[in-house]
Amino acid sequence: MIHSPHDTWTPQSWSTKPVIAQAVEYDDPKALESVLSTLSTLPALVSPMKIEIARNSFAAAARGEAFIIQGGDCAESFDDVRLHVIQQKIKLLQEQSHLLVQGLSLPVITVGRIAGQYAKPRSSPWETLEDGTRTHAFRGHNINGSNIGERRPDPYRLLLGDSYSRTTLQMIKDIQSTPSSMGRNFVPAQNSFPLTPEETDVAALPTPTGTIFTSHEALHLPYESAMTRDRYNTSASFIWIGERTRQLDGAHVEYIRGLRNPIGVKIGPSTEGSTLVALLNTICPEPHLSENVGRVTIITRLGAEKVATLLPPLIKAVQEAGHTPVWMCDPCHGNTQTTKAGLKTRHVGRMLLEATQTYQTHRESNSILGGLHLEQTGEFVTECQDDDNMDQRSALGSNYRSLCDPRLSNVQALSLVRQFVDFVRYREGKEKLGY
Repeated sequence: MIHSPHDTWTPQSWSTKPVIAQAVEYDDPKALESVLSTLSTLPALVSPMKIEIARNSFAAAARGEAFIIQGGDCAESFDDVRLHVIQQKIKLLQEQSHLLVQGLSLPVITVGRIAGQYAKPRSSPWETLEDGTRTHAFRGHNINGSNIGERRPDPYRLLLGDSYSRTTLQMIKDIQSTPSSMGRNFVPAQNSFPLTPEETDVAALPTPTGTIFTSHEALHLPYESAMTRDRYNTSASFIWIGERTRQLDGAHVEYIRGLRNPIGVKIGPSTEGSTLVALLNTICPEPHLSENVGRVTIITRLGAEKVATLLPPLIKAVQEAGHTPVWMCDPCHGNTQTTKAGLKTRHVGRMLLEATQTYQTHRESNSILGGLHLEQTGEFVTECQDDDNMDQRSALGSNYRSLCDPRLSNVQALSLVRQFVDFVRYREGKEKLGY
């Protein structure tokens, strides 16, 4: 990525912007300064070399030469940094990768929403309790606790988050160095991107056949900039900004535009083509350069019924502007519903429909769907629905554990990927026969 000598970007230049969405107000700014100073001196969680490997891999997905599966918790919990929980998450990702390798006949890039997804955006920083008490909203374990008595933002939680991320990375490395620990029936993907011994370190997470890259939403900008070395955000290989933080003149866009990491932008149904192109032009102003292929990942979250109408003009606008991003489908957020009991849930069938409709729309638009982005867990939770009975609390079962949005269970996540692969193979078979 070539930068103009007149570029004023620094890891902290975002702080000069008038719009700093999702900012966290701490009672003791000096304590936050001290924490950030400590974080800035700690070793990288992910090396710049691994970030460059991720960037090359995402470029392959943008060209249709690879496919990305990204999955993990909506919001990670400090309490889940336990070996058996991490094992289940990694096993699920590897099994999904294997299904995709076998079904799509492409290398698969495996990305976990793991080892850093500890902060979540909120529509309001405050919450009013049933008794009328006003308190801080829960914003992820990097910021505060979910219990009412832990709601005051605490900057020292950022150090805890860093420690838990390092522990998670080490556990993943240990798990993957012992394939037998993944279970008797585990078959690793045989066609992913191998790493050479020289490229192996704690953050690389090598497996016998490939790598799991880590990712999270770049939400808490003081933390993200403290973890930035030169132009590398060393807290994860891949980071993204969301619907609430992608303001064109905002702090988050200013921050991500200067990074070497592959970066993602989530796009919802209200996004117009001109807005998307303006974002891409700001983040990646020289799309014609070969090194900028796949630099940005557009993560669409449109809703099953809206894909066929809303996606084609977005694709056309991006194509005409000369950008070659990775197009990724997040079929989860656009299909969220709330039960009468106030619980958020998702219907697996609607998520599958959005994924297949997105794939088909890209094919019809002479474009490429480069990946799936799923909120999921390796555990057998009951947060998403397999049938249409959304309004009964009993239908959700007793194992609703998400800190934020509902996650696909192990079985549901595998089933969704398997059925997506079946659709792709069926669709390609029809094309070969001329239908």
